[in-house]
Amino acid sequence: MHIGIKIKQLRISQGLTQQEFADKLFISYQSVSNWERQKRHPTAEMMLTMIETFNLPLDFFIMAHDKAYDNEEDLILSAFLTNMSHNLDEIPTLKSIQKVSGISIHRIKAYFPSFDDIIYAFINKIDQSIKTQVADSLATNKPVLDTFIDDMAPMLYQKKDALHILYTRPYIRGVWTQFIRSKYKYLLVQYNRDNQTDALRTEYLIETLMAFISVWMSQEIPEPLSEFQSRIRQLTGSRISIWLS
Repeated sequence: MHIGIKIKQLRISQGLTQQEFADKLFISYQSVSNWERQKRHPTAEMMLTMIETFNLPLDFFIMAHDKAYDNEEDLILSAFLTNMSHNLDEIPTLKSIQKVSGISIHRIKAYFPSFDDIIYAFINKIDQSIKTQVADSLATNKPVLDTFIDDMAPMLYQKKDALHILYTRPYIRGVWTQFIRSKYKYLLVQYNRDNQTDALRTEYLIETLMAFISVWMSQEIPEPLSEFQSRIRQLTGSRISIWLS
């Protein structure tokens, strides 16, 4: 299903006109019209904004493909990662992805109609298991800081190579941090009553945790997991620890 069709179905399901839908996203109704008529394509940032605004699952805009071709899709995303690892400042091109993956540009576009779709799918792939585990831990009323140190940090470390790229490549960092801020803010509010009633507290909390991750994963070689966990426990003394719980 084309993304434009999904956007139209989403808008209708919300009972909104194109103008009302656009107002919620702070854009023009012409943009919505162009998406729905498949004349334009939303950026990765805008897809994530829609997910946040309408509380959608992260994979809402992922295009469904035949299982037989899953390997090709993985190869494309792997080639995207490889290209980013070799280039700090310039975003990969379809040609460079084709060269690494061995998949034609025509086939790449069959999976990902726009380049923003590749970025969106890559972010979704990186975060799939992390978000699920964090949600499960918070659902048991486990303190936020304990969830961050004990559950989230080990999964981040397992994906440190990809996360290091996400935090150090200027052409994707903003999209990634937008996603982190919106989805984990939603989880903190959903599973913690204090965060439901104190919006400013939530903002401070999410920015603090994001800063920890950003500094850790932006290092040329992220420090070992045990050292990071120990460092965070030391930095979050008793007063901060209570506030973060």
